[in-house]
Amino acid sequence: MASGREEAAGAVWEGADLDRPISGEDPESESLADARRWIAVYGHLVKLEQELFDLLAHMIPAMPREAQLEAERTNLPLLASQVERFRHRLEFWVKRQDELTNNPRR
Repeated sequence: MASGREEAAGAVWEGADLDRPISGEDPESESLADARRWIAVYGHLVKLEQELFDLLAHMIPAMPREAQLEAERTNLPLLASQVERFRHRLEFWVKRQDELTNNPRR
């Protein structure tokens, strides 16, 4: 059984994989409805993670110095990597939607 530390490390590693789909996501889908669905999903996730990042960045200056350093070293990079991943997946689905829209045979 994995320890909490191992699970956290695994989550960070998975979060850094820009191309990792969310459970249930099929990047090979030929459905325009699927593309639209994933655009909405990733749009919400980008917004959530960006707001969390901005909130933390706003809170850090009021923290004790040790907390500031730890948050800057661990929390901010993790949130930034998630924002990047979700933006990357959102861009994928926007391009996929364009492909499906411009090639209606699919």
